[in-house]
This record gives sequence, structure tokens and C-alpha cells, in this order.
Amino acid sequence: MIEGHLYIFPLLVCALIPFAYLISFIVAVHLGHSKFEYLFFSHSLIDSPESCIYSQIINFTSFILIITIYIRYRQIAELIRNHPTCGKKYSQLNLTFLVCGLIAAFSMSIISNFPHTNVFLVRICATYITFIMSVGTLYCEMLLSFCIRPLLYSIIIFQTITIVKYDNEQKLWTSTSLGWKYHLSSTLSAWILTSCLLIYILTLIIDFRRIKIISPKIYLTNDIIDDQMNQRLSLSI
Repeated sequence: MIEGHLYIFPLLVCALIPFAYLISFIVAVHLGHSKFEYLFFSHSLIDSPESCIYSQIINFTSFILIITIYIRYRQIAELIRNHPTCGKKYSQLNLTFLVCGLIAAFSMSIISNFPHTNVFLVRICATYITFIMSVGTLYCEMLLSFCIRPLLYSIIIFQTITIVKYDNEQKLWTSTSLGWKYHLSSTLSAWILTSCLLIYILTLIIDFRRIKIISPKIYLTNDIIDDQMNQRLSLSI
């Protein structure tokens, strides 16, 4: 059996990530955990039940992202195999792409499952790993060093300033909060890089329309076949 429609996987990733944040934010505003005017700067996802909704959607998205990355890896590996002129460095670069992508997807799941105030260190480390590995994925896949590197540096700089100078348990940021400008710069940088990553994943839809997967064949060992035959003989007797 040949399986098509693989473009659904990157499409789901790009749709579910904004949907997870939006639906969680709507629930947070409805319950009074956040304010509507701070849509993109909310830290309300640490409260229940919106945090639970967000975590479930992101966990599922991480799983879909892993499938997407693996399909892309196998596609590139097949192209390399069909072109003998491609050197070993291309295979190594493709393997690096796979490793960075899988780590980024797993770290994204960690971010959604660890609350900001309870385990802040784990969450912020997972955030750094997610973005750094995502940029590493883009480096290997698209070689956009000059386009992506400034965005990555802006995230590290602004988030580090915010953590060191304004590390507190404040949930709701407003324009009058201490460190608001740093928090605003950090959040905008994160959203810019996230948007770049989602745009990149969207570009995979074009290639995934041209890919088909044949379902793997499963072969039974002789031991299993012999056991089944013996059971049938014993039942017939």
C-alpha cells in the first residue's frame, strides 16, 4: 500500500502551534488569568486549565514534528543516494539536520510541560535548546547563516538580560512592569524566530506533495511459523 498526502504533517505543525497559544489565551482571558491587550506577551500559560490545554496540543504537535523531520531526512537521504556525486559531507549534514530537529521537537514538548514559576531553570534551558537546535536545523537544511544568526543572538541577549535582572514570579506583564522593555524585546525576538521556523516548515508542503511512502513489510521468523503450526496440530488432535 502506498501512502500519500504527507503534506498534512507540516501543515498540522504550522496550524497547531498558533492554535495552541490562541485557544489557551482565550481560556486565560475568560478566566481572568490574563488581559486581552497583551496577547503576544502573556505568561498566563502557567495556570490551569489553559496550561493543560496548551501542553496537550504542543505534545501532539511535537510528535507530528518528529514525523515531519524524519520524512524530510529520508527524502534527502534518498536524493543523496541517487546522486553518487554527492560527497559524504552531505550525508553527515543530513544526519546533523535529523539530530537537531529531533532535539528541538523534544525540547518544545518540555517547554509546554514545565511551568514557568515552578521549574524556571528547566523551562528556560529547554527554550534555549529549542531555538538553538531549530537554528541548527535551518543551518543544515537551508544554509541561511546570515539570515537566522541575528535573530538567535537577539533572543539570547534579551532573554539573558531579562532573566538576570528581572527574575521574579510575576505572571502578568504590563507596560508599567519593571523590565517591560527587555521583556518586550525578548518576546518579539522569540516570535520573529518562531514565525521564521513556521514559514520554513510550510515550505516543506511543496516537497511533501511529491513523496509517497510504501508501508513496510513484516516478515515472520521460522520459529513463529513453527509454533503456529504446532498449535494447529495440537488443536486438531
